[in-house]
Amino acid sequence: MNWQLFSTIGYISVGLWLLVPVLCVLHQLIRPRRWLAHIAVAVSVAALVLAEVNSNSYVSRIQVDMSEQIAEQMSRQAMARQAALDERSKEVADVRFAEDRATEFVDEGGFNDADRAYFESIGADATPDWKKQKGTRSVSQGNDLEDLIGASEEREGVEVSQELEEAPEAEPILMSDRDKTLADRLDTANLKASRYVLLLGVLFLVFDYVRRLNVHREVYLPLPVPSRWADGLSEREVLRGPADKPKRPVLDELKLATRRGEWFVLMTDDPETAEQALKPIARLPLGLFKQKAIDVESATDMDDLFVFETLWFGRSSFVLCDTERSEALFGQVLDCLTERREKRAHTRRTVHVFWDIASPIPEATRQRFEALGRATGFTLLICKQPSTPETDV
Repeated sequence: MNWQLFSTIGYISVGLWLLVPVLCVLHQLIRPRRWLAHIAVAVSVAALVLAEVNSNSYVSRIQVDMSEQIAEQMSRQAMARQAALDERSKEVADVRFAEDRATEFVDEGGFNDADRAYFESIGADATPDWKKQKGTRSVSQGNDLEDLIGASEEREGVEVSQELEEAPEAEPILMSDRDKTLADRLDTANLKASRYVLLLGVLFLVFDYVRRLNVHREVYLPLPVPSRWADGLSEREVLRGPADKPKRPVLDELKLATRRGEWFVLMTDDPETAEQALKPIARLPLGLFKQKAIDVESATDMDDLFVFETLWFGRSSFVLCDTERSEALFGQVLDCLTERREKRAHTRRTVHVFWDIASPIPEATRQRFEALGRATGFTLLICKQPSTPETDV
């Protein structure tokens, strides 16, 4: 195989796009997932760029080497000329003078048109040296057209622009016709493979990103992607307790849910946490489209059913800093979810319930919520370790 079909850059591009599937497979096997999918996309972009450079700066310069064909043609012409000289030399007397040329014995004057044309075609040149000298015209010193119009005189105020020098072209790369054809085909295949690998890498990255939205320890850069997309690719963690790791602070959990375009209700016994949670949270990067939660305690005419319906239809989030009211609201949520499951209803976007209260939720109640939440689109995050024995909510 001729290894000069590609340049070093071209072979590097082939190695890079071959590395992309390996990175994707490693990304699937390693837990927790990190940034191998993003590295794979970056590598595929580099492979495409290098493939384009190799095609434009190297493969496009390859030309068919005609030196062997030219040498064979010249050899045939020389042999034909020598054969003609030998044939003519048999017809003349074997007399030579010192001043004679090598072909002086050939009676070129007696050639007919066919003989002269044939003899000239094989390289014999009977033209005298004095006829080969190119004649030159004598330039008259006056009374010519240029003198009459004054073109030979230099005029003031007129600058003569120099001719622009053309950039020297790159030297061609000579190869056999077979190698050139193979190089063109491999170059086309390399460009197509680089583009396909880049497309597949981007699709894999998007697929992996959406699937990781429901994985608590692997989610990153949350965006308002439809919850059903993520639910279709990976199962939601409906119930998470304080023992689950890695554990984010409560406020970070609220920001994560808001950035995903989802809604929440925070039930807490910490006034400082409630105060921080009531601050506007940006739903988009760069602090765009801020969303502020509603304080349930500040609205005296707001009942638990109104809170649930608002959460269900995705109109606002809520913050509640009252243990007794939180327990009552949690019970109302369970009753409403039971009715919605019977009707096979589901929220458009996931609704998160954050239990940031020291009072524990009984195991039976947690299991009931998990079954209801999986069917209707609610999740429960228990933020604190229980400090008292479990009591029914």
